[in-house]
Amino acid sequence: MPPAGEVRFELRPATAADRDRLYALHRAAMRDVVDRTWGWDEPWQHAHFNARFDPAAFSLIVAGGREVGALCVQERAGELYVAAVEVAPEEQGRGLGTAVLRDVIARAATIGAAVTLQVLKANVRAQRLYERLGFYATGEVDVHVRMRHDAGAAPTHP
Repeated sequence: MPPAGEVRFELRPATAADRDRLYALHRAAMRDVVDRTWGWDEPWQHAHFNARFDPAAFSLIVAGGREVGALCVQERAGELYVAAVEVAPEEQGRGLGTAVLRDVIARAATIGAAVTLQVLKANVRAQRLYERLGFYATGEVDVHVRMRHDAGAAPTHP
């Protein structure tokens, strides 16, 4: 049972049947920040999503009996890479993203790994969330900031 005040959620493995649901979630959660970065091109976004969609890599975030987000975490040597964490706009700001990321951080700590991710520079709100959770910037690539949380790994941050 989570501590008092912590958001409850479950992760459900995605299936091929979730493709449209996950794309709609991606569009709702990311359109504004993608539009500010490159401009939103619906046909390109849809084709890009479909080309990269691997249901085995995704979990749906379920809260209150509703599918309200998506998570994609890749296990790499010495790290858990958060390739995507998306929460439906109407659920943002309620602690769900924090709870999901704390879960990933706890998992990394148990296996002695760091947690890494990259975030669009235009997504200042997400960057602030990651910093509050203990992530720090490790560099920039194009329009992204790379971030790391040492979790269970040897610290690389001064």
